[in-house]
Amino acid sequence: TNINIDPTSQEVQSVNVRYIKSLERNTSKQNYDIDNDDIENSIFKSEKGNNDDIFTIHGDAFVLATGHSARDVYEGLYKAGIKLEPKGFAAGFRVEHPQKIINQIQYGNEWGRHVHSGKSTTDSENLAHFLESDKNNHDHEDHNSHNDHEGILPVPSYRLATDKAFDGEMNRGAYSFCMCPGGQVVPASTDPNEVCVNGMSFSRRDSKWANSALVVTINPDDPILIPYREKYGVLAGIQFQRDMEI
Repeated sequence: TNINIDPTSQEVQSVNVRYIKSLERNTSKQNYDIDNDDIENSIFKSEKGNNDDIFTIHGDAFVLATGHSARDVYEGLYKAGIKLEPKGFAAGFRVEHPQKIINQIQYGNEWGRHVHSGKSTTDSENLAHFLESDKNNHDHEDHNSHNDHEGILPVPSYRLATDKAFDGEMNRGAYSFCMCPGGQVVPASTDPNEVCVNGMSFSRRDSKWANSALVVTINPDDPILIPYREKYGVLAGIQFQRDMEI
């Protein structure tokens, strides 16, 4: 993408943004920083100081698309005197379930056994689950009728959402997010001292496991953030998140 900006334009302000080409390749090394001493002239600077790795953009407004795990960017902007405003967010955990249980909940005892992932061990375990369920429920006659079905069903997912999740003091929004059938939980930490995970589905959804994030909404004035606001101000939510991941 070519950006053509006339630095002599009357609309150009005195703020310069230095964009580091290697940012995406080296975010884990934090090869960028907020220039606290020279905020009028630059927001970003290269730690290496290599002019070949940076260029300057002049403008009167900028969008910082900081992406994942950009807490250091917000903290740097705050220290540099940039006005920040908190916004609501969602926080929670990722849960994992046997996929066969989701099959049963979504399709019922009659059809759940006909979920087909194409992986023999996964499909065999799914069928065994329903046969055991038939045995425990003494449902032998109904079990025989299940064999008449010749169709197969795709691996199911689910979605949960409510705005009336009562936490003992107030109602919150609560919902599932990024539900991944037939997959696994994967690490996504960006700090060696913290634990953060994500989830994925295999392309054929043929894992024995399903997983999903379950999160609740947290507003900027949320009572749970009171001790964080008192100590960290506008960065209360960031510290709350960090404490959850330690």
